[in-house]
Amino acid sequence: MVPLRAARGAGTRRVDDALSETDPLFSVVVPTRGDDSKLLPLLDALSRQTISPHRFEVLIAFDGVGPSDVVGDRLRGIGARAIVLPARRGPGAARNAGAREARGRWLAFTEDDCVPAADWLACAAERMERDPALQGIEGETITPTGRPVRRRDGAEPTYIPTNLFVARALFERVGGYSEQYFDAGSGIYFREDSDFGFMLEKAGAIVRVEPRARVVHPEEHPALLDPIRWARRYEMDPLLERRHPDQFRDRIEVARLGPFLIRRPFVRACWAVLLALGAAVGSALLHEEGLAAFWLIFACFALVALWAKWRFHPLRLPILPFVPFVLLAALARGRRRAARLAGAASPAPKPTVAPPNGQG
Repeated sequence: MVPLRAARGAGTRRVDDALSETDPLFSVVVPTRGDDSKLLPLLDALSRQTISPHRFEVLIAFDGVGPSDVVGDRLRGIGARAIVLPARRGPGAARNAGAREARGRWLAFTEDDCVPAADWLACAAERMERDPALQGIEGETITPTGRPVRRRDGAEPTYIPTNLFVARALFERVGGYSEQYFDAGSGIYFREDSDFGFMLEKAGAIVRVEPRARVVHPEEHPALLDPIRWARRYEMDPLLERRHPDQFRDRIEVARLGPFLIRRPFVRACWAVLLALGAAVGSALLHEEGLAAFWLIFACFALVALWAKWRFHPLRLPILPFVPFVLLAALARGRRRAARLAGAASPAPKPTVAPPNGQG
């Protein structure tokens, strides 16, 4: 038998021919910070997959932490492997660490707070059989109410890593996830999924959406201060813009309003609030009270537009006035950070691998 790694450069059929009977079709890779309340439902869902257990393996990449005794027992029970990064490096680095230990021809990415449907892998396998030219598949990620987590522009994939299948040979060819979209000091990470998707496109990958392959993701932004956390993540936008300027302009947060395109409405609304407040202060200093009142009202309307991001939840309203200031500071930090990281590579520490039986 030709070794799998030696056959990867020869195309999909050669890779298929090189697979042994013990090689799985899928390697499910999950980055985690070790939250048992998230991991246990995920592991239960993976244990209920309708395809044969021999057709997939599970690799849980612990980002700077190790598994608890409860999770360790559950991993051994389903034959999963724990991969432990010695220091926190972010979800992109954790996915890369899992991918390096994978044996499957396809990498199946999801996250520790997701619950895949029982036929998640089966639906993906069926799509691969129908369209053997595919190199990537994005499934559907929905909330518990059935609402899609991320809106698409037609059938264009968004590369959301809660439900993404990528041929392992292709993943290695594009270099995996960039590990620069994580700041160890603040713990902020953002946009590594978009960066990875744009790298796949530049490599000419054929990626399609398969809506039948579903995972359930909890509702986002449940905590009171989540609007602040969301705004802080925009620190990573300047890096994405520097690496992929055209895709950033045309693909990141572009909303359609009838025949019109509105680019980055959240950022524009924040800027509108700040500019209107500045104009109101300037008008007041010039004793133009009527004009100052106009600009204050304009700022309030812009805040309402921001509020729509959180579906007008009343608990988000008290914190919203701070969001534009946080976003402005995040973008300023991000520009400095992107300039510093330009052309730099993020070295990854070698992870430790725990075998299924917990020995060694």
